[in-house]
Amino acid sequence: MKNRLSNISTQYRKFSKGQYIEDPDQFNEFLDFFEDQDRLSRVLLQGVGIVCGLKHELIYKNRILSGVQLSQGAAITTDGDLLTLNSTSEVSKDLYMSDLKTVAIENKKYTCFKTYDNFKIKYPAFYDKDQQIELWELATDEEAKSDFQPVSNLTNLEDKYLLLYLEDYEKEVKPCRGVDCDNHGIQQIRNLKVLVTTSKGITDLLGEYRLVYDPLSNTYKPGVKDAIQPHPLFIDGIMEPVKQERIILERFVSKTSLTVSDLKNLYIKAVEKNNYGKIVFERIEAIGKILGIPVAGYAAFKEAFVNIFNQDSGFQYAYDVVKDLMDTYAEIAELLPKAFTKAFPDFVSFPKHIMLGKLVSDKQLDSLRHQFYNSPALDSDKATQRVKVLINRFNQQVQNFNYGNIFENKGRIKITPSQKLNPLSNKAIPFYYRITEGFLKVWNFDKTGNRSFSNNLNFNTDWVPIGLEKESPLNLTLDDYSFYNIEGHQGMNYQTAFEEIKQIKEKHQLGFDIMLLSLEELKDNKDLSKAYFNEYVEKNSGLEHKHGVGKGGTFIMVYDPLNSQNVIADFSLPYICCTPKAVVKLSLPASVICAESSRIPFTVFPMNGTVKANVDTKLNGGVEIINGLYFFNPKLVSPELQGQEITFTVNGMPTTCSIKVISQPDIQISVGSVYYPEGVSPATIVNFTITGANFADYIYSWDFLDNGSFVTLKPDKDGNVSYTYYNLSPTKIPTIKVKVNGNGCTQDILIRGWYDAPVKLSLPTSVICSESSPVDFTVFPVDGIVKASAGDGVKFTNGKYSFDPRSVDPGLHGQVITFTVNGVSTSCNITVITQPAVNVSVKSVDYPNGDPTEATVNFIVSGPYFQNYTYSVAGSADLLKPDTDGNMSYTVKNLDPKGNPTINMLVSNGGCTQTIRIGNWYKPPTVVINSIKFPKGNCCDGNLSTVKAEVTEENKNVDLNDGAFILEGKGYGPSDLEYSWFQVDSDTGSKLILDVSNQPSVRVTGLRDYGNYIFQFMVIDPASGAFDTKTVKVLIFGYD
Repeated sequence: MKNRLSNISTQYRKFSKGQYIEDPDQFNEFLDFFEDQDRLSRVLLQGVGIVCGLKHELIYKNRILSGVQLSQGAAITTDGDLLTLNSTSEVSKDLYMSDLKTVAIENKKYTCFKTYDNFKIKYPAFYDKDQQIELWELATDEEAKSDFQPVSNLTNLEDKYLLLYLEDYEKEVKPCRGVDCDNHGIQQIRNLKVLVTTSKGITDLLGEYRLVYDPLSNTYKPGVKDAIQPHPLFIDGIMEPVKQERIILERFVSKTSLTVSDLKNLYIKAVEKNNYGKIVFERIEAIGKILGIPVAGYAAFKEAFVNIFNQDSGFQYAYDVVKDLMDTYAEIAELLPKAFTKAFPDFVSFPKHIMLGKLVSDKQLDSLRHQFYNSPALDSDKATQRVKVLINRFNQQVQNFNYGNIFENKGRIKITPSQKLNPLSNKAIPFYYRITEGFLKVWNFDKTGNRSFSNNLNFNTDWVPIGLEKESPLNLTLDDYSFYNIEGHQGMNYQTAFEEIKQIKEKHQLGFDIMLLSLEELKDNKDLSKAYFNEYVEKNSGLEHKHGVGKGGTFIMVYDPLNSQNVIADFSLPYICCTPKAVVKLSLPASVICAESSRIPFTVFPMNGTVKANVDTKLNGGVEIINGLYFFNPKLVSPELQGQEITFTVNGMPTTCSIKVISQPDIQISVGSVYYPEGVSPATIVNFTITGANFADYIYSWDFLDNGSFVTLKPDKDGNVSYTYYNLSPTKIPTIKVKVNGNGCTQDILIRGWYDAPVKLSLPTSVICSESSPVDFTVFPVDGIVKASAGDGVKFTNGKYSFDPRSVDPGLHGQVITFTVNGVSTSCNITVITQPAVNVSVKSVDYPNGDPTEATVNFIVSGPYFQNYTYSVAGSADLLKPDTDGNMSYTVKNLDPKGNPTINMLVSNGGCTQTIRIGNWYKPPTVVINSIKFPKGNCCDGNLSTVKAEVTEENKNVDLNDGAFILEGKGYGPSDLEYSWFQVDSDTGSKLILDVSNQPSVRVTGLRDYGNYIFQFMVIDPASGAFDTKTVKVLIFGYD
């Protein structure tokens, strides 16, 4: 068996008229090219694997297997075959034509089976060396033959797997007998089979990188490995969540004061419990093997923790970095179900088969069922690419975790805007990582994609670019940030750290509070910004180390007053607690507002207070912050809250401020019907239909004339309203305005385009000459506005429309011009035919044999489009046709030598004609001079003027490829000399083209043949007739 995409046709030949084709390969080459392109389009631009459906279900009757039902679906093999279930819809009546199939089926039930032998095709994937794997073919009742047996006899179902297989081969050609064999080509067989195999057979199908026996060539070849099917999603337990253990301080608080070691041990035990994130390394390493990406080593990463845990501060960051790695893994795991993109699938992975999975399986995701591996063209989320970038980010996190930064940056406090919730890529980069360009490029996939990876905020970000300016991140709007990273304070004196953070907070008006907790009990403490650790934790639940604090939260620093008095740890609360109680105030300019009204501002005290609505977290209470100012936006309020009173808090404290959002009318008004004027009636009746929830409860004010005057009309119980216009002009159709009012909330509705009266238009002719007089239109309605699809032929004079063909641009002649009335298309059309306007003059007259009774008149025709017309002479049925240069001849017989005949010529362009009268052309011959020779030099005796001719070159060589050349001469004698050049002879018979001019030099063109040419230059004095001549020989040469 040969896969179609193993050798791809890249070209084909077109057939030419009269071509005799004996070799059928030319036809096959044509078919192969387009079939290969079709297959490549499927595989490379769409994908391979199971697109949809093709799910099996075991059917039991009396607990005995009675059939295997397979649903309709679609799948694409790596050879580009599109597989769907089908059934015969029409049996072929021709022996050499296949039956017609239909795919309009929901499923097929297979009730029989037999052992399957692949001897016809020898499909390599079915062979382990020279031995075929175990295979059984399933068939429906209709398809089964005598060698099939009931499917109930199929044993060991737990070890069976389903396959969809396309038998694809050429049927042997039998000798033709007694009939014409020209129409009997080689039949291409394509039989879709549903097969069953064992687990060993499936293993052989997937294969390994090894030499595999090819029964066709009787050789071993590099082998059938399904390089597409392996996927990280099929790794056992890969989707199970990996979480860092949460440290809940309340469990460890006792009456005894905690020490620095006690706190440190909490974090040491947490990271040791998950072995410093070892499971994350193992899982990402397994994913990396499949994707071909190396993963950073675990051992070196673990060693770094020894130095961190030997310090009295900074140990919380060891916990943080392990959590970071787990967050990265969580992002990877979330993307795996979507990461089935294959940029260039291996064509030999499953060229003619599709794995449908285990016959008896309770798994939602079967690793032995082909998924759909889509092309990058269909991967708008770029899931696979994101997974690869996240693995590289994991490597960068491990390799760039620099515990030295924790101690080197001690005393340099930075507050960086960040995010409270995952994903990690949206957060600011923690300061314990070494920042490199490579690290920035993998931190956030989207920013790298739009080339803004350098904008990832981190500890070293002192400014961000704003146009051509630079600005601190804290000076910009913080609407997009919900968290603040606070770094550099651990290891500092707690008072110094407190004051510096407070100073930054107040300078930038940041929405959080600060608290200090002592590990030792405080005696006579009156500083409300300090508290005893054990008491504070017991009273305020929810303390967690977050590497900073969220908006509206409390940042807490823990210090040891007995030893260094340095900050040893930090925590945060999601609420403000518990510095001196501040007075909070909040107000809005209204207590009731419509749902579609514009936002209104809050008045907040303190000015940097955080405003929140007291609503369910799943709902939106309408609070909006813009440039640091709070607003209430009714358009953001969840529909469930409309009609209810919404209250608010400032810094978590309740206020008396409240507001109610009233639902906006949501009414639709449509024009149901329009009755236009008939006969002498001037009335136009418009019927409206009003729909919408509770439409009868609203008040409707109508402005029918679009002049600002409103009238109130109430719809009936079915929502109908009617209005009558009188003497309505179709050219001035008003826009109908309706104001819908309910409980103070209004809705404005505009009704346009409701007038669509029928129009009629006609002309007395559909074809007209370009110089004809105007023709009048018949227009309905009478005051309708007529416009043409092209040209300026439509004229409006004295209240009537007419069509003037003389105003139509010649470029539109011959085209069909259509018309509209009031912008509505009509069936009226007209075609303007060009009126001939040519000149016909007599160029010369020939008298054959000197007979004056017969003359051949040679005309020259000129004028625009002269070749588009036909020419005839009055009294003759013959049609004349000028050539491209306007030359045309006509022979006149039976002439009277004493007469002065006139030729009347009719020029026609369809029905448009021009008559030309040609006279004074007849000059019968009287004397015939057979030849005349001029003497060389001046021709005549006597006292004539002396004329002398000279040429620049008597012998000249010209390259044929030049296409033209110049002959140059000079004349001496009187001042009014005349010059002429002409060709005398050539050995090729070719006649070259000389520019006609009374100049001593001439340009020669029309070079076509090599050879010798002779030209004569003549200088003549027109007053005396004296002349002189010179001859020039020209050799035209060239190279093939």
